[in-house]
Amino acid sequence: MNPYFIAGAVIAVAVAGAGGYVKGSAAGKAEVQAQWDQEKAKLAEEYAKAQAAAREKEQQLQAQADKLREESYEQIKDINARSDRLIDSLRKRPERPATPAGAVSSTASSCSGASGAELDRTNGEFLARYAADAARLQSALDTCIRQYEAVRNTPR
Repeated sequence: MNPYFIAGAVIAVAVAGAGGYVKGSAAGKAEVQAQWDQEKAKLAEEYAKAQAAAREKEQQLQAQADKLREESYEQIKDINARSDRLIDSLRKRPERPATPAGAVSSTASSCSGASGAELDRTNGEFLARYAADAARLQSALDTCIRQYEAVRNTPR
């Protein structure tokens, strides 16, 4: 056989192989890129749906929290009004009797002001404010517990 024919055939096969490789590689890259783009689009769509669902859940929880907070504000307003009325009613009571510093009563009969009916104004006001503070704290704790339970019982 003619060496030029063989060389030409080898060159033709090499050029055809290289051309096929380049074309196949480019087509393969395009196919992989198309698959990648489809997957990215699918993931972006799923992410957008998940974000919308999370936003809706957040808004529901916030609405519940706002409702509970309003109820708590109403309770605290009632507590404050009741405390103010009680303190106003205590202003008619006598002041605490003056006792020397360090004086201690030695008899049971000298223990005046030990019952609610005999309570003097200063101690009565202190106790009324103290009870109002405790009621406000209890209301805040109840609100916190209800908010926690609402979030905990929300389906995921």
